[in-house]
Amino acid sequence: MTRLRKAVASAAVLVGTAVVSIVLPGHANAAEYGCSGALIDTWPVKSPWNTISHIRLYYNSSNGWNCAVNVKTAYYSQFKHDASISMYNEDFREDDNNRPGYNNDFDSGKFQYYAGPVKVYGKGKCVVINADTWYYDEHAHKNTGAVHC
Repeated sequence: MTRLRKAVASAAVLVGTAVVSIVLPGHANAAEYGCSGALIDTWPVKSPWNTISHIRLYYNSSNGWNCAVNVKTAYYSQFKHDASISMYNEDFREDDNNRPGYNNDFDSGKFQYYAGPVKVYGKGKCVVINADTWYYDEHAHKNTGAVHC
C-alpha cells in the first residue's frame, strides 16, 4: 500500500453544477506508520495560525518500546515540505555514544504525509518528543516535555 493511500485519500464528486470535495482520513492503526503497539497519546503541532500536523505516540507493552510519527493534516499534505520528529528517553546522555534507536531517534526530510517513525526503549522511562513541520513559510513546532513516565 502506498503512503498516499495510508495517509489521505481524497476524491472530488461532481453534483449538478457544484463540486463537493470528500476527504477520507487514513486508518488509525499503528502498523501503517511502521509502529507496533497501541496509540497512547496525540499532540497538535501548531504554527501561530494553524495546526499543521499531529504527533502520534504508540507504546508496545509486550516489548517496552515507544514509537512516534509526525503526521500532517489533510490540507498540509498536498505537497512535500520539511518535517521532522525526534524522541529520546530519560537515559539520553551526550557521552553514551548516542545509540540511535535505543536512547534517541530522529527523522527529518521533505515528506508529503508524515515524518518518522522514530523508536526508543521506554519501559519505566519518560520520553520527550519534538516535532517540526513547515508549509512554505509557515512553521509549526511542538515539544511534549517529559511524558508517559
